[in-house]
Amino acid sequence: MRATVQYAEGTVGWLDWQPDPYGVQVTVDCAIPDGAPPLLRCWGQTGGAPLLVGLPAPEGGRLRLRRHLSRETLKGAGCASQPPSFFYLAGQPRQAAPSSPPGAGVELDEALQTGDAVLDALLREGTVHAERLGEGVRLRCTFAPDQPFALASAFVLCRVEEGQAVLDWTKKGAAGMAAPKGTEEII
Repeated sequence: MRATVQYAEGTVGWLDWQPDPYGVQVTVDCAIPDGAPPLLRCWGQTGGAPLLVGLPAPEGGRLRLRRHLSRETLKGAGCASQPPSFFYLAGQPRQAAPSSPPGAGVELDEALQTGDAVLDALLREGTVHAERLGEGVRLRCTFAPDQPFALASAFVLCRVEEGQAVLDWTKKGAAGMAAPKGTEEII
């Protein structure tokens, strides 16, 4: 997987995240931001503790890093099953960091809320998009069969359409849309 790396609300480079049997191989390549402090670390924002990817070193006018992160390191940061939601350069981890790129966090329109804490958090992060669907909500995110995807926690209820995972969600007590047979107790 290739992801962008942010610094001060702008994209400064990229990060490659390649899982292997022992963890993940990470490669970072970023421009040196103007006016940046001398030591910038690369961090990954997860649902848990921030993941310290490492300290990129100046090389050829850019900041570069190549390293291996163990399964234990990933597990400690809460990203053992999927990569962080985004990556950024900073001297210290963000204290009240959003779990998505700057500006992506949004207040949810009540009509687009699912009532499920995990799904609503994905909507606020901007990793999942929603549209009103009768008495429910249709959730969508990017899907590739060989990559983690945002709706993985509800994968048994999803379908794939044109490179997107799609989940039609009915709020508890809503009429008009039926839950898939056998899932009434889950929803």
